[in-house]
Amino acid sequence: MTARYRHNIFIGSLTAGVLSVGFAVSASAQLVPANIDTMPIGPAAPAIISAPLVPAPVNPRPVTLPSIADLVERVTPAVVNVIARQSDGQTTSEGQGSGFIISPSGEVVTNYHVIDGATQISIAFGDGTEFPVEIIGTDEETDLAVLKIQARRSFPYVQWYSGDGVRIGEWVVAIGNPFGIGQSTSLGVVSAIGRERVDSGAFVDYIQTDATINRGNSGGPLFDLNGRVVGVNSAIYSPTGASVGIAFVIPHYTAAEIIDTLRQKGSVERGFLGVGLRSAEYTAESDPDFKSGGATINNIVSGGPAERYGLQMDDVILSVNGVATRNSTEATREIAKARPGDTVSFVVERFEQLQNVSVTVGERPGKSQLDRIAAGQTGYAAPAPDRSPSVTRPNINLDTGVQVVDLSSSFRDAIGMRPDQVGVYVESVDQSTLAPSAGFQAGMVLLEANGQEISDSSAFKTIILNAKAEQQGSLQVKARRRNGSETYLSLPL
Repeated sequence: MTARYRHNIFIGSLTAGVLSVGFAVSASAQLVPANIDTMPIGPAAPAIISAPLVPAPVNPRPVTLPSIADLVERVTPAVVNVIARQSDGQTTSEGQGSGFIISPSGEVVTNYHVIDGATQISIAFGDGTEFPVEIIGTDEETDLAVLKIQARRSFPYVQWYSGDGVRIGEWVVAIGNPFGIGQSTSLGVVSAIGRERVDSGAFVDYIQTDATINRGNSGGPLFDLNGRVVGVNSAIYSPTGASVGIAFVIPHYTAAEIIDTLRQKGSVERGFLGVGLRSAEYTAESDPDFKSGGATINNIVSGGPAERYGLQMDDVILSVNGVATRNSTEATREIAKARPGDTVSFVVERFEQLQNVSVTVGERPGKSQLDRIAAGQTGYAAPAPDRSPSVTRPNINLDTGVQVVDLSSSFRDAIGMRPDQVGVYVESVDQSTLAPSAGFQAGMVLLEANGQEISDSSAFKTIILNAKAEQQGSLQVKARRRNGSETYLSLPL
């Protein structure tokens, strides 16, 4: 994250965390076993007149909106609340998100993070009717999942948007279950397209919207004004943990393709090269076929395809199967398009010479396993945080759900922290608190809180206590992930 984002920012998923509230939605919505009509609906609202362009005046063109109330009434029966419960045999916690039905047999789309780790999953309609579900398929890389309602009946459903691409400025409607309080609707516009989000992985270019979206909206639909699903609400960008008008949505073309694969196979197969990549600045002046850019190999997984076929550290990947790659994201996507066992051709720059290398790729592991692989590459296996008798091992929790310990200098060196960096190690995260849904995980290193360096666990405790004394609702924390990347998270107090 660049320096311009060092102000207090929360970027995280929208799951409602641990909630015990009931549903406050009217039971008036009828569950009709019929497709949701996607034709324009309702009478015209008062006209919205576009502003004339300067300096040449243009004839104003009236823009009308269909009835939003009619639209909501028609699609709401296909939008559901997703309830994910976790139990360790002694205690049970509950998180809530959103979802929507895409077939009369009751297939439900939601976010992967909504159901991750759940021991029991169910869905509830606006009238409080609840059904158990089974998991059909999940894809952690794109944060998508498909569930199947366990009931012998037909269900109302909605359809994906199709046609020309969604444009910036188009009206959209978000429906979901914010904070677990029950189904709610908000109206906004498409603010941007092709957005990258922190921790989004390489496979999603997000739609950004200013429709009001909060925690608990995760997995819910974003509709156009014809009632078609243009995306899956996934995350927000906020200094407070609540909506400030910047939300990220998985676009329909990505979601529909992944969901179709999950319905058929239960998972998504992607090619795996077995390298860590970073974007490179490269210009091959002697070869006009390549433009500036590329992906530099940072590390190589021991025994992986790249090592077996002779790729080396600091090789710059310029093309994959004939497709030029300008950065690490493009290279990762092209590699992932291959099926496990396929032979992929690479053009790489090594010692200022272009070389052709062919590699038979493996199967890309799940995101969690990739994180563990990346951690192993950066030396996370050893040494452990400092536990010598001379170092106090505090239980810094203070109702935050995050327990930390001090770092030894050898551990900081092993994981590649800069010499000038300090921080504390997250030993555990209480799953019954809001900390996990805010993105905190064991193995992270917390570097800063509210703009102050965290020199040790005592300093972190002081920052927390001061924030509570000032009645702050959350603490803005800069965290280092296991793979070495850094992000800002909001720790609920």
